[in-house]
Amino acid sequence: MTNHSPFIPKSSDSGTHYFQTYDESLALWPVPCKTFYVPTRFGQTHIIASGPKDAPPLVLLHGALFSSTMWHPNIADWSSKYRTYAIDIIGDKNKSIPADLCGTRTGYADWLLDVFENLGIEKSHIIGLSLGGLHTMNFILRASERVKSAVILSPAETFLPFHHDFYRYALRLAEPNGVDHFLKWMMTDRNALHPKFAKQFHAGVMWQNGTRNQKPNADGFPYVFTDDELQSVKVPILLLLGEHEVIYDPQSAFNRASALVPGIEAEIIKHAGHVLSMEQPEYVNERVLRFFSK
Repeated sequence: MTNHSPFIPKSSDSGTHYFQTYDESLALWPVPCKTFYVPTRFGQTHIIASGPKDAPPLVLLHGALFSSTMWHPNIADWSSKYRTYAIDIIGDKNKSIPADLCGTRTGYADWLLDVFENLGIEKSHIIGLSLGGLHTMNFILRASERVKSAVILSPAETFLPFHHDFYRYALRLAEPNGVDHFLKWMMTDRNALHPKFAKQFHAGVMWQNGTRNQKPNADGFPYVFTDDELQSVKVPILLLLGEHEVIYDPQSAFNRASALVPGIEAEIIKHAGHVLSMEQPEYVNERVLRFFSK
């Protein structure tokens, strides 16, 4: 495992603590990996690469505040078949270093195109969860020729607006016990995050950094795609939702996606909620590989 960081936070910056917790979470990664940065017009993007270098590429886009380390329960299976690139989304709490936060949907697609170019990826499978799922759909609609197929897990908005409870809990994250209340709401007693990962999540919430605090933008995220946009999708998509999803009604999201997105495969997974890749990793890992092998 290598880690070539061009940036070390000042000792007064809570990012120092966050970077330490990130490295502790990365120690959960069960397979060899290489970590590095690639330049983009919006800043330095941090990547965790695993799997055979000559295998087909698979890009992973994480959920908000979770970073690429969230894929530790999935990466062994996926990197056995693919060269995986877990990408820290620019502007979120992770190791990427934003210089000019794009903020718009077009800008985020351009950022990911820059990453593809610097990795030498012509066309890739993509998996995105929550915020990463929103990025995945956005990229599909703006650069479909670069996407072989995609798996979208519990996407943030995308098909439906957030339930008002999401904002109620999210806006209180930095309050005392706010993280515990948020995770309890999202996962109840089905699953507990690994203590090292939970520590990183908490550190990310508490890290106050203006370049990594995404603000709503009329031309940015969060965003619910229009009927016309969803009907224009040109790549194969697998949508996985948890039956205990709380950010919106999963059956309604399933219904809208199934009605509008051409050829989509959609499934609601039992005994899973929002972070289904961590709650039901064995099933999700196998289901993803089965979809990509078609």
